[in-house]
Amino acid sequence: MGSGFEQERAGREGVTSDSFNISISDQSISDVLQETKKILQDGGQHESIAVRLPLCVEISLRTSEGGSMILEFWTLSIRTDQTNAPQRANQVIYNRMSLLLKSLLSVTRVTPAYRVSRLKRSDSYDIYYRIYKGEAQTNLLGKCHTQRDDP
Repeated sequence: MGSGFEQERAGREGVTSDSFNISISDQSISDVLQETKKILQDGGQHESIAVRLPLCVEISLRTSEGGSMILEFWTLSIRTDQTNAPQRANQVIYNRMSLLLKSLLSVTRVTPAYRVSRLKRSDSYDIYYRIYKGEAQTNLLGKCHTQRDDP
C-alpha cells in the first residue's frame, strides 16, 4: 500500500516519474525530455556524461512575418576541475543534476522567454527551443547580451 501522495500521482493521467523524481503532466515538457535524451544518447551509452556535455538549450522567437530572434541560451556542463573524488563522482553528479533540474524547472518560470510565451495574446509570434551538444552560440545574441555563470 502506497502513500496518499503516490496514489494521487498514480491517479493523474499522463504523469510519469523519472529517475530524478520529477513528475510533470505538461506534454511540452515531455517533448523536451525526449529530445534531451536523444541528444545525450548520441555519444554512446558507455561514455561518461561529462564527455557528452556541454548541452545547450536555445530559446527563440519567430514572428508571423518571418523574423526571428534568439531570446536565451542555457548551457549545462560539468566543471571537471572541481571533481576530486572519482569513486563518488557518479553519485555526486546524480545528486547535483537532480537539484539542477528541479531548480531549472522553477527558475525558468521567471525568465523573460517564459513570461513572453505566457503573455502571448495573438498569433504574431511563436516561441521555439533547440537542444544541441556544444557551446552556446552567443554571437547570435547581439551586442548587449549578458552572461551569468553559476557553479
